[in-house]
Amino acid sequence: MKNKIENFLLLLIKKLDDSDVYAPNIRLSKNNIFKKEIKIKPAVTGIISYCLLFFMILSQLGSTYKNFLFVFIFLSLIFILVIFYFADQEKENIKNSNVVMLMCFITIISFLFFQILQDSLSVIAFPVSAFAVLLSLLISIKFSLIYIMVTAVFMLMTNGFHAALPIMHVASALVALINIRQIHSRSQFSKIGFKIFVVMAGMLIIFHILGFFEVQSVGLSLWFAMLNSFISVLIILAALPLLEMLFSRTTNIKLVELSDFNNPLLKRLMVEAPGTYHHSLITASLAEQAATAIGADSLLTRTGAYYHDIGKLKNPEYFIENQNKNENPHDNLSPSMSGLVLISHVKDGVALARKYKIDEVVVDFIRQHHGTSLIQYFYFRALENSKDVNEQDFRYPGSKPTSKETAILMIADSVEAISRIIPDKNAGKLKELVEKVINNKFTDGQFSNCSITLNDLAKIADSMTATLCGIYHARIDYKKTEEK
Repeated sequence: MKNKIENFLLLLIKKLDDSDVYAPNIRLSKNNIFKKEIKIKPAVTGIISYCLLFFMILSQLGSTYKNFLFVFIFLSLIFILVIFYFADQEKENIKNSNVVMLMCFITIISFLFFQILQDSLSVIAFPVSAFAVLLSLLISIKFSLIYIMVTAVFMLMTNGFHAALPIMHVASALVALINIRQIHSRSQFSKIGFKIFVVMAGMLIIFHILGFFEVQSVGLSLWFAMLNSFISVLIILAALPLLEMLFSRTTNIKLVELSDFNNPLLKRLMVEAPGTYHHSLITASLAEQAATAIGADSLLTRTGAYYHDIGKLKNPEYFIENQNKNENPHDNLSPSMSGLVLISHVKDGVALARKYKIDEVVVDFIRQHHGTSLIQYFYFRALENSKDVNEQDFRYPGSKPTSKETAILMIADSVEAISRIIPDKNAGKLKELVEKVINNKFTDGQFSNCSITLNDLAKIADSMTATLCGIYHARIDYKKTEEK
């Protein structure tokens, strides 16, 4: 029976490892609930957290010389492990004050919960799964695993080194993490709560069969397991949006909610600027597939693409996709004024997104999707009227893309717009179009602030060409191929 339990846990861990690609990835947003960053050095946060955890654990074990030495060694090893892991795998996070504060905050609160429940109810009611899910969503699934294992060791030490309770909590937490990939809205967390209860109840029955629990104890423990699942769901639902705001985090669940077309801003785009809305959909499809091709964040890219042109809501009729064939407001404007109208949609988009409280990580797509590109059509029209034209007046103010995702959107935006107007949409022409757009952006220095590589650009070109061929049903001219 012991071997069966071990095999069951190994199977869970393997499944969790296989689902790691589905785990939410986290990004930093520049604004928090206070609209002002509170900067505390990560080292200071770490030292304070170490001291708090040290005395919390020592109070559980008893203030003896041996316990003091044991807790010091144990906690020091854990902190060294975490520091080395982040320094090697997630260098940006270990330098980020918000991330370090968030890690320490959740860890300390969870240990405080443990002490309260151990003294007042039962350790079985301790919602390890809730804190593991929060850490996974807000920071990293791998750090969440570290937290689970450390908590299990801590429970082992404070429970007379009986393994039943730690194993039960580890199993329920792993099941919760595995099922994160199936969550597309906050309301679905109730499913995770139910699965937590099922796993804990099953483990309790197994341990009863093995002789770890008496019949009366099992009955009471089942109630505590139910309380555990209820508290877990409650903590996740209550804490997740609050922690997202306080620590400036944007989770994948938030991105899924933002990409829902019931969002008021996307609804406005659909009704008031239908041409821009359709352009955004096609651009999102191109960008999402390209992001997947190079291993970038496809969900973030798709969500950013939906919002990148919302600034056109201010003057939708001045953009070609929303115009009637017989009317073009630019006919009555000078080239410089037309250029100014086009440039303003970036600034208007940023203002509108902030008005609707769209996360800053999505606002970056609005701000960066044109970079400092030149509005060539109106620039050359201005040159026809006068040679004394300042090129900078016809360039977008930027900033340039600072991530692979925003760089992909920049390419997709231009590719989609130009692909509409080329007459011959065969595979060769579409490939030529995509490569020309990428070369122009590259030579213009638009990718100088992001880490995108030439290999990435080649994969993006192939992906966008394939997507365009699917959209326009472009086919290779087999007759010409046979003649050759």
